Amino acid sequence: MKTRILIAAASIAVGCVVVSTIGCSKGQQQTSGPTVSAPPLANTTGLPLPDTAVVIDARQFHQTIDPSQEKGTAVSSLGKGNYDGNEVVASSTASTDDLNKWLTTVNPPAGYTRANIPASVATTVQHYGISYVVFVNGNSKGATVIVMDPKTVNAKLGPVLKVLDSYNSLPPAMRAGMDSQVKARTGQSISEMMDKSAPLGAAIAAVNEFRNSDKRAIILVTAQKI
Repeated sequence: MKTRILIAAASIAVGCVVVSTIGCSKGQQQTSGPTVSAPPLANTTGLPLPDTAVVIDARQFHQTIDPSQEKGTAVSSLGKGNYDGNEVVASSTASTDDLNKWLTTVNPPAGYTRANIPASVATTVQHYGISYVVFVNGNSKGATVIVMDPKTVNAKLGPVLKVLDSYNSLPPAMRAGMDSQVKARTGQSISEMMDKSAPLGAAIAAVNEFRNSDKRAIILVTAQKI
């Protein structure tokens, strides 16, 4: 997620330089031409979005899932292996309550069934302003619809989010110690929070895109074993 943000920032910077250069080379020539707008990002997951939502990010991903490390979570029903998938992040001006009501109306895609979410897991993520539903098709396909209030995530997990930035650069022994401390405090280890195949990890990965926004987030994830 950080990489995408850095790429976007770099693209904007390059665009500004190009515009400035063109302006200088033309001197006083003031020509106007048709403005070409980039096509809107598409929802590539096949999952629904509320009418108020606007797609702000869409990407493909490849991930290895090990259900033995996800005991008690929805992805534990999937088979171990490599998965290809699509992730879409959308923003909405609707309230968290309205989006949570919408979430209860989302039906499983064709061929999928709703997966049971352990009460302890649902309670943990709801504490951080996150709600979700999970659908599975056998043990090789999964789909998740997540509703998130970024402000609540930042308020509840602000110090932890700062730790995530430096976590991977630490020696294994230090990471293990931090994992146990964070899990005791939040109910989730840092490694679990960084797992984008899990709803909390997917939500945290999208937080940066809402740093300066008052909008809520909807995250759609589909994955299929390859």
